[in-house]
Amino acid sequence: MNGILGEVGKALIALQANGEVVIEKTEELFVDEITFYVEETLKGVKAEYKVEELESNKKVKITLQ
Repeated sequence: MNGILGEVGKALIALQANGEVVIEKTEELFVDEITFYVEETLKGVKAEYKVEELESNKKVKITLQ
């Protein structure tokens, strides 16, 4: 999988396995694009989570609560 779907999929798999994920800007995608879709998925399954910005517009950490 490439593009946004691949990045969102990787982030969700990491969240499931580790309870947290750090999302970083790629050459093609911005952090807020990936984070938006991960958050929408988490809201859809009513998961409790926390979002922490590590580097402005470059890195975001999402942790399951």
